Amino acid sequence: MENEIVLYGHNTLRTLRVHWILNELSIPYQSVKVLPDSEYSKSDEYKKINLTGKILSLKIDGIYLFESAAICLYLTERFGDKNTIPVLGTIERARLYQWCFFVMTELDAHTLYILSKHGGALKERYGASEVAVKTAREGFETQITKVENELKDGREFLLGDTFSVADILLGTCIESATRLKSYVAINTPSICIKYWERLKYREAFIKAFNLNTRK
Repeated sequence: MENEIVLYGHNTLRTLRVHWILNELSIPYQSVKVLPDSEYSKSDEYKKINLTGKILSLKIDGIYLFESAAICLYLTERFGDKNTIPVLGTIERARLYQWCFFVMTELDAHTLYILSKHGGALKERYGASEVAVKTAREGFETQITKVENELKDGREFLLGDTFSVADILLGTCIESATRLKSYVAINTPSICIKYWERLKYREAFIKAFNLNTRK
């Protein structure tokens, strides 16, 4: 159906993000299992869905989108309300964007992804590099203290009392750091770990996790 929402991807933290926001917003959708590096993900058919050939993708209104953070923000802007996203033009909305971009650049792309590529599960493909791992680890441990300082006042969520997309992005990055510990000695502040443990009790997260990992 043309108006059907379809999520393509499976068993990655990026796919989990979109499952999570779809369930937070109670949006009906279908999901198609597409694994990274699978034959289908490398096919011409899938590249028509996602020109990068990467996981994940979302079909909505007959249009295909990629990049998990952009998708999560778009869905919240379109289907959310003042209880799920600050009003456009307010300083609270600016703070949401601030933390989303901070997490996706300083934590996800610049440090955690580098650690995964050169010291974690992807190092066989991209090549091991002690220098890259050392620099990325130090970068992560420096930048995560900014989050630690923000959470020290006892707030439940990154923006204060209201759950937002920023929590989805930050929580999945903390999970990424946790998984990397089996490869790299990386330190995540205890306050950040406790914050993430609280988030995992959310009903929408539990549903999303089960959908993302089902056989």
